[in-house]
Amino acid sequence: MLRRLLRPRDLSLADLLLLPQLILSALALRSCLRMVSLPRLTRLLARGAQTTRLRRLPFLHGRRDIERLARLADLATRLTHGRGRCLPRSLLLFWLLKTREEPVELLVGVQRESGSLEGHAWIERRGALFGDSPGLTGRYAALLRF
Repeated sequence: MLRRLLRPRDLSLADLLLLPQLILSALALRSCLRMVSLPRLTRLLARGAQTTRLRRLPFLHGRRDIERLARLADLATRLTHGRGRCLPRSLLLFWLLKTREEPVELLVGVQRESGSLEGHAWIERRGALFGDSPGLTGRYAALLRF
């Protein structure tokens, strides 16, 4: 998890303008995940992040530092997805960091827990874990890397 969770009083005006856009983006990603395979969706996000027009979306995200943007993305997916938000949050961060031309990868891993498989998704930026807990991600064996 992120070290510091955002509270409403911690949000600046720029954050308050960006957050609804991130919420809409998180909801759009939820719909996309139902219609498109994960490999295809990550290709579309990476390709779209390279286009001049789409690079500007969401508005004002380029003015936020990356750590703050990660906290806002976590808040947006917490509001829209509740539990089990790791994949939408990671996809949202993947998109936002790709628009900034950051070297970022989306990883999906699994672990066996009480006879069943559990999954988790996370982001690595420049080869290091980003926006997640090493204790949490360390329990999962990475199966997919985008």
